[in-house]
Amino acid sequence: MTKTKVYILLLLLPTALLYSQTNLSLQDAVEKTLQNNFNIQMVKKDLQIADNNVSYGNAGFLPTLDAAASYRFSAEDSETKTSQGTFPGNDNQVTNRSASVTLGWTLFDGFAMFARYDRFEELENLNKIALQLEMETRLQELFNTYYQINMLDKSIALLEETLKFSQERLDFLNASNQYGATTGTEVLRAEVDYNTDNSNLKRQKVQRNTSINRLKYIMGEINDASYNLTSNIEIDELSDYNKLKEMAFERNSTIQQAMKNRKISEYDEKIIEAAYYPNIRLNTGYSYSVQESDKGFILESSNQGYNATLSASWNLFSGFQTRIADQNTEILQEKQDLFIQSIRALIEMNLMTNYQSYSDLKEILDLEVKNLKTANENFERSKSMFKYGTINSLDLRQSQINLLATEQRIVNLKYEIKTFETMILMLSGQLGR
Repeated sequence: MTKTKVYILLLLLPTALLYSQTNLSLQDAVEKTLQNNFNIQMVKKDLQIADNNVSYGNAGFLPTLDAAASYRFSAEDSETKTSQGTFPGNDNQVTNRSASVTLGWTLFDGFAMFARYDRFEELENLNKIALQLEMETRLQELFNTYYQINMLDKSIALLEETLKFSQERLDFLNASNQYGATTGTEVLRAEVDYNTDNSNLKRQKVQRNTSINRLKYIMGEINDASYNLTSNIEIDELSDYNKLKEMAFERNSTIQQAMKNRKISEYDEKIIEAAYYPNIRLNTGYSYSVQESDKGFILESSNQGYNATLSASWNLFSGFQTRIADQNTEILQEKQDLFIQSIRALIEMNLMTNYQSYSDLKEILDLEVKNLKTANENFERSKSMFKYGTINSLDLRQSQINLLATEQRIVNLKYEIKTFETMILMLSGQLGR
């Protein structure tokens, strides 16, 4: 290989790397999203915090143990004035040392510690549902973006084929114009049509690049990679509506989230009601102290020993604060019951709307597939008639546009059906499980 060829290859290498594409299946995209998506990772951190909070010590079951120590030094000169005269004192240095260990333990707090522990467990479950909901939301976003890119790829393929034929048509008219078999107006019109098709193709490619960047962000990737989607998108057959509604009421994450919040409010009420009971607490400890003095009657003294205190307290009247808090909690629970009913009604409405749209669009797709056969036959016939001069270039272009429009409608319909399908799976609690 000559030096010139090597130099040319080195120049072309960065460009080849820049435009190289990595195959990406839908399953690969799902795995990347679940592992790397920023929102999912943040919600996982919230779940870790909730998991840490589930402990007997955090709920108040375990005792507390405190240690304290101190050291004090003082040096004093004293002077005493009396009716007999002034008596100066001598320098006296005093040191004090002390240490103690104290254990405190709440033995009974009106069952509040049990309610707090159960509440922490429910908060952990609530965060698990929040993580599931976040995963479903991001997967829905991923699927729709993946389907959109798949749609754009099909649209680009259609436009490339259209542009190819427009080029052939333009070349044919240019050649015919040289021999006087056609007019310059038809050539100009064909050139405009070619430029329009080329512009539409470039617009679709720009939109695809934007969608690819969005897809990479959803997967938690910030790089210059270009992906070639390998999964073929097929329309799945969903369960009947009644089955889907039953699954939605049982598995929908938003409904489960509302029900968990309702359960947590019950534990809040138990914690408030604990104020109606006495509080029993045990405090015990060991202390040691030493005092040393250079002068005086007592030169050194020390104390050490154990102590224990069992105390009980009972709030007999709090200005109705506990009662009001208890009543407000009950009102909040009634509000949450209404919220759960509204969520169920909203989910049912959205499920019904999406299912109807899904079913209607599938029927429309069947009609468009039949239209495609007719449009394709018409286009092939128009090409033959154009070659023999039976129709003009404008009629051929109209036939081409009709075929492209039909093909594009089918592509768009499949994308719309898949987006409704994804929403139905999410509403019925099937997405990401």
